[in-house]
Amino acid sequence: MKKGSLYLIACALMCSTMLAGCGGADDSRNENPMQEERSRPNLGSETEARGTNQNTDGHQSGEGDSKGGREVDASGTISEIGGREMSPSQNIVENINSVPDITTFASAMRKAELVKTLNGTGPYTVLAPNNGSFEALPDGRLSDLMKNENKQQLVELLNNHVIAGKLSAESLQDGAILKTIGGQQLRVSKRGADTMINGAKIETADNMSSNGVVHVINKVMVPEAK
Repeated sequence: MKKGSLYLIACALMCSTMLAGCGGADDSRNENPMQEERSRPNLGSETEARGTNQNTDGHQSGEGDSKGGREVDASGTISEIGGREMSPSQNIVENINSVPDITTFASAMRKAELVKTLNGTGPYTVLAPNNGSFEALPDGRLSDLMKNENKQQLVELLNNHVIAGKLSAESLQDGAILKTIGGQQLRVSKRGADTMINGAKIETADNMSSNGVVHVINKVMVPEAK
């Protein structure tokens, strides 16, 4: 009798253990969907990240970028970095300093202290020789002119390229005589569509400035000896 009772108790314990194991498996299966959901990536966040330039502090791709080396402000206005063109809103000195083809003239202008004059209200007409014009001077001539002891010669040379008043290319009539601020006279001549001044051809005309106009020429006009 006692043996039978012990057998029944043992069977009951085994059944309880088995039922507890099945319940644990069911609970485990019930938890898996939630765990899987939490492990999935946030697709919305991933999509948003693709449209954001990670190097721009949250700006969208292309926002705040520069275009072709030019700065773009909030209004969409494009401004040139290190300008290459002359602008009517700038004065003569600013425009001369902005053009790569007349850098030698710009340097000589500063050396001769002509900047102060051309920064004035004017108006002035400047006949600016291009870089090739200075290269065509006799060997060593330009370097001599840039020496401190020859500053007066440089001043006289550059004054021969400045005329009081604002003269457009159209107003330069064949045979006209122009007087420079250095007291020299220059003669205008027409050769077909070309305008020549003392043998120098105007290559780029009517570069308007706020205090005058700049014409780029292809020859340095050496003043006559007084």
